[in-house]
Amino acid sequence: MVCNSSQRLRWMLGIGALCLGGQVATAHADLHLSIGSRIEPLRYTPAYFPYSKADRPPSLFGAATGPYQSTSLSPYAALFFSQKYSVMVSLDIGYAKSSGETQAMGVSPALMDTNSFFQFGLGLGTKIYLTAPKANKVSPYVYVDFYKYFASITTTDTTVTGELAGARAGLLSPVGGTVAFGAEYFFSPSFSIGTEILGLKLGYVSGEYRDSNQTRNSASYTTLAIYTGITLNYRFQISGAGKSGDDEPGEPARKPSAPMGAPPVANPPPVPTPEAVD
Repeated sequence: MVCNSSQRLRWMLGIGALCLGGQVATAHADLHLSIGSRIEPLRYTPAYFPYSKADRPPSLFGAATGPYQSTSLSPYAALFFSQKYSVMVSLDIGYAKSSGETQAMGVSPALMDTNSFFQFGLGLGTKIYLTAPKANKVSPYVYVDFYKYFASITTTDTTVTGELAGARAGLLSPVGGTVAFGAEYFFSPSFSIGTEILGLKLGYVSGEYRDSNQTRNSASYTTLAIYTGITLNYRFQISGAGKSGDDEPGEPARKPSAPMGAPPVANPPPVPTPEAVD
């Protein structure tokens, strides 16, 4: 068969496209699910402004609450592509409720109050390993995320307006980001323990309301802190190129060796002839 140059070029491009498509399909097929916890034992302490003319958040408006937590996005789930790159989602939920009553001598009924607080935090980030994770090896990584909290406050106190309650809740709803450098030791392809050696966390809150005299009150609060933490990580392969659980991440699956036949005989016995039989 005779082929000109343009036909040969089309054949080469077709073969190249098939090879590239196979590589892309293999890369997309290598997908792992990871779940775990990011434990940060060092928490923030309340800010102290001794020379300020008014208290600062979170008690700026007289709210009897403690400082907000922006380091509690502990449980996470992640999808890893090519075992080194991931998309991570972390969650935090908090709820508290208090009830009480006051009854003076000879006064009926008692004065009751009920207050509740709800907080929901969501973080979206990525973890990128600098070297391919392998069993019995240490893999350094970089972690980056963006987080946002949403809070609400309810009370039976009729003197508290919805705008004031919203301002107090806003001072407990930080938005910010995290950048950290760490390393993980893989005991097996499915389990690792790591530490975020150097982390930097930024948080920002704000709140605003108008009082009964229509005086506008507003404040904002920014934090920047260095932290360290520990991670516990579990991995599950949900799609891939047929790797077994004993294979190390980042290495091709082992192929079974071909069965070996019987060893050859060095000096086979001579075949008997009819004369020898007689």
